[in-house]
Amino acid sequence: MSTLKTHFLFLLGILFANASQATHNRAGEIQYVQLSDLRIRATVITYTKASSISADRDSLLIDWGDGTFSSVLRTNGDGELLGNNTKRNIYISEHTYPGRGTYEIGVMDPNRVENILNIDPPNSVNIPFFIQTTASLLNLQFQTPNRSVRLLQAPIDFACVGVPFQHNPSAYDEDGDSLSFELTVPLMDKSSYVPNYSFPNQIAPGPENVITLDRTKGTFRWNSPQKAGEYNLAFIVHEYRKGVKIASTIRDMQIFVRQDCGSNLPPTLLTIDDTCIVAGAVLTLPIEAYDPDTSGLGSKILLTVSGAPFFSDPPMIFDAPVEFMPSPVRATLHWETNCSMVRKEYYTVVVKVTDNLLDSTGVSVLHAIRIKVVAPAPEQLQSSASPEAIQLSWAYPYTCDELNASFRGFSVWRKEGSLTLPQDTCQPGLERSPYQRIAYLVNDLQSGNYYFADTQLVEGKFYCYRVQAEFAGISSTGFLINVTGSLFSNETCNSLPIGIPVLLNADVVTTDSLTGMVYVRWTKPLPQDYDTTVHSPPYQTWISHFEDGRTWRIIPESSKSYADYGSIADTVFLQMDLQTYNRSHSYSVSILSGNQIAKRSDTAQTVFLQVTPDDRRIVLRWNSSTPWNNYQYAVYLWDPVAQMFDSTALVTSNTHTLTGLENDQEHCAYVLAYGDYGIKRFPQPLQNRSNIACSTPSDLTPPCCPRLVIDDPCKQKPGPGSSVPENVLRWNNPNLNCAEKDASGYHLYAYANGEKKLIADIRDPAITSYIHRLDEKTPDCYELRSYDSRLNECVDPDSVCIEYCPLYELPNTFTPNRDGANDLFKPYPYRFVERVDFKIFNRWGNLLFETNDPDILWEGKASGGEEVPDGTYYYTCRIYYSGISNADRFPSELNGFIEVRRGLSK
Repeated sequence: MSTLKTHFLFLLGILFANASQATHNRAGEIQYVQLSDLRIRATVITYTKASSISADRDSLLIDWGDGTFSSVLRTNGDGELLGNNTKRNIYISEHTYPGRGTYEIGVMDPNRVENILNIDPPNSVNIPFFIQTTASLLNLQFQTPNRSVRLLQAPIDFACVGVPFQHNPSAYDEDGDSLSFELTVPLMDKSSYVPNYSFPNQIAPGPENVITLDRTKGTFRWNSPQKAGEYNLAFIVHEYRKGVKIASTIRDMQIFVRQDCGSNLPPTLLTIDDTCIVAGAVLTLPIEAYDPDTSGLGSKILLTVSGAPFFSDPPMIFDAPVEFMPSPVRATLHWETNCSMVRKEYYTVVVKVTDNLLDSTGVSVLHAIRIKVVAPAPEQLQSSASPEAIQLSWAYPYTCDELNASFRGFSVWRKEGSLTLPQDTCQPGLERSPYQRIAYLVNDLQSGNYYFADTQLVEGKFYCYRVQAEFAGISSTGFLINVTGSLFSNETCNSLPIGIPVLLNADVVTTDSLTGMVYVRWTKPLPQDYDTTVHSPPYQTWISHFEDGRTWRIIPESSKSYADYGSIADTVFLQMDLQTYNRSHSYSVSILSGNQIAKRSDTAQTVFLQVTPDDRRIVLRWNSSTPWNNYQYAVYLWDPVAQMFDSTALVTSNTHTLTGLENDQEHCAYVLAYGDYGIKRFPQPLQNRSNIACSTPSDLTPPCCPRLVIDDPCKQKPGPGSSVPENVLRWNNPNLNCAEKDASGYHLYAYANGEKKLIADIRDPAITSYIHRLDEKTPDCYELRSYDSRLNECVDPDSVCIEYCPLYELPNTFTPNRDGANDLFKPYPYRFVERVDFKIFNRWGNLLFETNDPDILWEGKASGGEEVPDGTYYYTCRIYYSGISNADRFPSELNGFIEVRRGLSK
């Protein structure tokens, strides 16, 4: 056996020798920093029971995951007392690995604290405590060293029975890596879960006991604890870089749940959710908290904050009082941002308000705010064209071109045609836009400005450009890490000298199935851009036309001849006798030199509008393919009173819905498109109309479905003399919270034995409940559908099924004296019983009556028809449940006695 392994087993034996006589660990985690290619520094943080002096550890054994171990002394003296019988201990050590790889760093201690409710109760003291962090050694030639996540909130927290609880670890990743959070089971050894673990919601489970974890922000919510005691919870914080997981840290934490909170109410916190800010701006966020308790313990509150911005330069400032104060308490988060703070991921700030129920601590409410710092846009982007290239320039210096920022250069983005693009501060960059990146990390200067020349161009295309700054960490050999873009610049558009004819209009003048008209306008190339030595006179021009369902053809009336280039005039043409009612039309222009086509324009299509009727509305959709950019559309609707079209909307998308229309009346509309080439030479805006389209709205859309809930029938257990059990069904009125506000009633269906049956037609949408008496069997499921005035039912109804909780109980007395009351022996109202095998015997064991009917309906007579005398009779009853997979949970046989008393009335 090696000396190292012997040393490890010796130390472990010493630790476990005291395990039976001491309790110790509450919580902890392991952090690390990669120092070089193969060396790391690990920091182990544990939170222990301060009063457990015999189990106090001045050293711990670190398992480095490569087969080696190190005994590490505590670095913070005797530990830091935190109150609530808790002490924080810190152990730091460095280690060199034999090679690059992924290693699981772990620390074990034999002693957890005693009486943890959800870890092998009541034996948690005998379950080892183990924390683990998975570290990938990165190749520092291509990556920057990883600094694992730091969890700024202590993993010891306080909760109350019946009060919603929240905890957020306030995770901070100094490298700006992406973080995600995942619940897991605490460990007792490397990758080995503790035995008999229950998540907190599994202790006294029920609808009031629910846990969730926000995978993005890391907020754990428990709504709400149902049993007092100590709980342990573990979660993993995963770190990702370029979409690859590089580390995982397991935190084991403890929650103290108290029963003695009394009538104390939790405080309330008012602030924003998430926000984004441009570097260089000052962020000011107001925070307000108050407590509904006005006197005594729990009436004062303390505001605290933690998070990554408090480690920036300059750090965020929080001006809240440092003592518990009467509510309301108001404070401000103040952060002077700069370009060094730009990064891909959000910063998280956790704001916490705590009352003084326990004098120095109490019930807390927290809120995680995510803040993104984005880089400003490059400014003053301009373009100019030469025969070979389009030159771009923008302002130098750039705001964030400074020493302490991670600015690396600019990327250049291009698309054909102009595009109005809204700036989203929280999602900077052009990666999700129609623009394509054509250059990266540009830093060239010319004439006092940043400069780039685009030479990969095609004549006759109109190009539009934007630029953005790029920010990233950088490895020792220049590889970029966690790249993020700035806000994008203004747009500039240009083209190579245009040597082709350019279309300006394809405008529907008249809409008709036979006599429609389209206005076509175009312009010729500038003389300096048209080589008349190559393309010599005479010249001819014509317009080609394409109609849906046909082939391209030359319009004879558009053809014109010219002796020289200077005599070619800008041309307009009105094409007549077209079918423009439900067809689009496309055009191109050609210039011929001699008998050969010298130059041909791009193709332009008329705006083609189609309409779809609906209930009191018409949905408009249109499309067109043009060499210019249509950036806006005006929607016109015919006004029958004014006898004219009137503009009703201005939109940027290719669809619009006309609402508030009268059903069963025809409504007509057209669209006017506004466009441009983005080049000063051409007129703007270019205006082109669509065809006129008409439609008659009618109520074709079914109403919205209500949401159905049912009072739990399993809680309705009728006893002797009780009324027939019932299901209480409740739902919302969809007319109050849905765009379709035309529900006029409800159809309530019940499913039993696979059959669907209408049990209620409720003709008032304001009625939102129904009581279904269970005179017979309980239905398997209910379905509720709203319907409109045309009896169109909603299409996505709620179908709520009853929890299988069969019920079959028998009375012990009945009075078959023909007085109309209790004359038949029958069961109390029952559920989910298909049949029974029921038999009645006298005291000598003779069979008197038998039936398979679950209603029984015994009249107090023997099988021969004679009445049995008053007295006591014995019965057996075998129950056959209907369609229940978990029938074995319920009694299948009943045995008992029946008292027949004809002299009694019930």
